[in-house]
Amino acid sequence: MNLVTIQEAAKWASIHLDKSVTISNISYLIQYGKIKKYSNNGCTLIDIKDLERYYKTYHGKRELSWKKKL
Repeated sequence: MNLVTIQEAAKWASIHLDKSVTISNISYLIQYGKIKKYSNNGCTLIDIKDLERYYKTYHGKRELSWKKKL
């Protein structure tokens, strides 16, 4: 498990997706149960692997949808 803060996760996602991902975007994913939240002394952490899985699934569905429309 590779736990990071929300801010670190936003930076990672921005680099990984090559677009701006904000702390609010990551907080939304946690709030709506898209990725699991971990806590350490009151600090919210997430597992990078969970975030990576979410974005792979999200982009996979979006790509299939676009191809279907074409």
